[in-house]
Amino acid sequence: MRRYRELLTIPGVGRLTASVLLSRVSTSMLNLALLVATTQRYGYAAAGVILMVFALATAVAGPVRGRLADKHEPRRVLLVLLAGHTVAWAGLFAGLVAGAPLLVLCLAAAALGISVPPAGPVVRGLWPTIVPEEQLPTAYAFDAALNTSTFLAGPMIAGGLLLLMPAPAVVGVTGGIKLLGDLLVAIAPALRGRRGGHPPARGFFGPLRHGRVRLLLGMIVLDTFAFGCLEVAAVAAASGQGTAGVFTSAMALGAVVSGIGYGARTWPGLPRTQLVVLHAGGAVVLVGAGLAGAVLIVLVVVAYVVYGLVNGPVETLQQVLVGDATPDGQRIEAFAWVFSVMWAGFGIGTTVAGRLVDDGEPAGALYAAAAAQVLVVLVALAGMRRPHDRDT
Repeated sequence: MRRYRELLTIPGVGRLTASVLLSRVSTSMLNLALLVATTQRYGYAAAGVILMVFALATAVAGPVRGRLADKHEPRRVLLVLLAGHTVAWAGLFAGLVAGAPLLVLCLAAAALGISVPPAGPVVRGLWPTIVPEEQLPTAYAFDAALNTSTFLAGPMIAGGLLLLMPAPAVVGVTGGIKLLGDLLVAIAPALRGRRGGHPPARGFFGPLRHGRVRLLLGMIVLDTFAFGCLEVAAVAAASGQGTAGVFTSAMALGAVVSGIGYGARTWPGLPRTQLVVLHAGGAVVLVGAGLAGAVLIVLVVVAYVVYGLVNGPVETLQQVLVGDATPDGQRIEAFAWVFSVMWAGFGIGTTVAGRLVDDGEPAGALYAAAAAQVLVVLVALAGMRRPHDRDT
């Protein structure tokens, strides 16, 4: 763990990490808190619509917010969006308490998604400017592991609060945590004096002009497609019961362990080669999980743990490659695109997997996730044949 100790001694790293962690854990808390709050009053169908509106608004507006942060002073953009985000949270909370019509809540959810301050992309875009190049993989590994850990901690915190207070109040608490985290990122000393970049020939497409960036985003879509399939497969494996959380928690735990282990030392091979090996291993594990489901469900849980261990370093590698492929002045927008395509891939994955598990068996969704891993391998191998194709 020497590398992590050295990383945290770099001025600004510890504060930025703690601040963005608050912002991220609140996001995973919101999904559960808002789902429960809206379901209690409006029913499952309406709750699904509200969450879909929030997710779509977040995904569509993300790259625009990232470009603004790249072009202008990131601190100023964060603070302006934070003001709008505060109003949106207040509107959503008031609507839930007052039992406002569904349309009003959808408008509040849309405003909430549009105004999300890009704290995560800003921090990821800052790492190459405050962390020495040889420590960047460790910084990204630490970032990715903490991000994954929020998927474990967020629902647990929200679930505990739901036992103690009404669901709308939990939504309000979640909003307070989110606003505090974003504010702490915005006022962090590491952002002081940071100005927007003005790279030549930015163009309408920004970082999407670069072939390597597009290639990486395609791989990320396939990865989150697989994750969406695994979420649905977990529900099917648990026969629709709440024990589905055991599967996803086991996978997240494995990912955190291997992600931290990856950043603690130097591994052989280029990052893209490592991605090929990890995804090939993930495909094998998921095919095995599909076959195991017909034998013993405990084996599927084991497969989820093993898949988490294999897949844990993937997010770190993707961040390293995105940061390397994107010119200065476009990194925040590039990482905002990463978050947006993750939402898209996850949504497509859950939709496809939902149709594949109509019979209540998880195998179809697991095989679909494995197929996505194979496609990542093929895309990465194709990219390796054109190592100099940066801008197309």
